[in-house]
Amino acid sequence: MSAIINRCIIGEFDITDAFSAVDELEESSYLAASAVQWKDKWLVEILSENPIKETELRSVFIDKPFKILENAPLKEENWLQKCFENLKPLVIGSFYVYGPHLKNKPRPANKIAIEIAAATAFGSGSHATTNRCLAACEAFFDSKKHKKILDLGCGSGILSIALAKLGAKNIFAYDNDDEAVRVTKENTVINKVSPYISAFKNDGTSFENDNYDLIVSNILAEPLISMSKAIFNSLNPGGLLILSGFSSDDNSVQDKFLSFGLKLIHRYDQNDWTTIVLEKDH
Repeated sequence: MSAIINRCIIGEFDITDAFSAVDELEESSYLAASAVQWKDKWLVEILSENPIKETELRSVFIDKPFKILENAPLKEENWLQKCFENLKPLVIGSFYVYGPHLKNKPRPANKIAIEIAAATAFGSGSHATTNRCLAACEAFFDSKKHKKILDLGCGSGILSIALAKLGAKNIFAYDNDDEAVRVTKENTVINKVSPYISAFKNDGTSFENDNYDLIVSNILAEPLISMSKAIFNSLNPGGLLILSGFSSDDNSVQDKFLSFGLKLIHRYDQNDWTTIVLEKDH
């Protein structure tokens, strides 16, 4: 597929406004929108099949000031092929995460292979939050202790798949997005772990109808805090909690869960994002 793609870069935002802007743009007719860090600020990149007009952007960002830093057509290329060429496999601890374009290529025999497409659900391993959640799963999952697992906000299902490949046999993957549930189910089949993972649409806090020995949730600070009591109540005594999706300068999630009496076991900080591991007393 070869076509002219128009790119517009707008800025400058703080991290919250940048991701809020992406959410607003995804409701519009653009091909894609993404937040990109630049020095101590964040920019938003928009891709479109049509020229991007400032008046259109102002109709989206009624109350959010911005300035256009770049707005021009990109060179005509096969963007799908270009995207695949730039998607290199990732080695994260014992995991080897690769895209479907590399499925017929040799893989390291001493690594745990996970095939994940960078597609319509979050979680390809490239973001710092997913990266450190994978590291935490490998470091802290114990097949003898963690018999029942919840992956809350499963996205692509990458964390559930990683845990299944580490030996977990009873994983419940929940997401409030139908597409994420569909993608997770598809990826569990591709990675041959579907017998161990059940994927469901999560309505509110429906997950708290059960209890788990390990809960992993890589979402955002606000939903983590709003669901914090339900998450805490769903964690069995002696259970482990792995949380991510918030910036390193935001301690609100950590403070909230510590207020329930959980113990902080480990904290990962990478590229200004944080992943925390907590334990519930017996």
